[in-house]
Amino acid sequence: MFVQKQSLVEFAALTSGGKDSFFASYFMVSQGWTLKAILKVKALNTSSYMFHTINIDVVDEQAKAIGVPLYEIKVSGEKEREVEELTNGLKDASSELGFRAIVLGAVSSEYQRARFDRACEEAGIKNFSPLWHKEPVTLFRSYLSEGFKFIFSGVYALGLDHTFLGRIIDKKDLERLVALNKKYGVNIVGEGGEYESLVLFCPLFERALKVYGYKKIGLNRSEFVVTKVQLVEPSESELVVLEHSM
Repeated sequence: MFVQKQSLVEFAALTSGGKDSFFASYFMVSQGWTLKAILKVKALNTSSYMFHTINIDVVDEQAKAIGVPLYEIKVSGEKEREVEELTNGLKDASSELGFRAIVLGAVSSEYQRARFDRACEEAGIKNFSPLWHKEPVTLFRSYLSEGFKFIFSGVYALGLDHTFLGRIIDKKDLERLVALNKKYGVNIVGEGGEYESLVLFCPLFERALKVYGYKKIGLNRSEFVVTKVQLVEPSESELVVLEHSM
């Protein structure tokens, strides 16, 4: 699909719960690599330049759905300082869990990739971004065709409103994103912070996530706030329960 098969490597997936990071890990597993653990970075500052914060604790349930350990790295969320904190967290995590590399879902953000490269180099581990500079529409179609079920947990750009929230994303949404890309320049995979996603099921998962929550609707930003998560069978037809809106 994207790269040649490589020799077996045990890796950790660094994720905030979204489609890109899980698809990157899914692809590396398909190449013979072994997913050893999930790394969650929890920023104390919601305005972090590097890390997403919306529904970040759902990552705990995603790790359970896969059946691998979860390791949490806490950072301040302050620019540049959080990179140093990430470095220290990666050193501790790799020492405790024994992985040799991390896999990232970066697609086009030079800001994030440069800082992840620096943190990993200083921590003495390798990092891989198999989706780097892949064509966005092709990527999004691959997510859908490979059986990924995900929602948008936050929308923050012109043309993206609360109607995208609280439901499983499908090919009609991709068509809407393509139209918004042509009209407003919206990045189709959300790499510019236009939206955040949350995976409820993918081929890495043994169980699916059923989420309960509400829409928090604002003028320039709206979010789906998860209040409860249940692990259910992948065949479960209803994975999102909308409680109310604010």
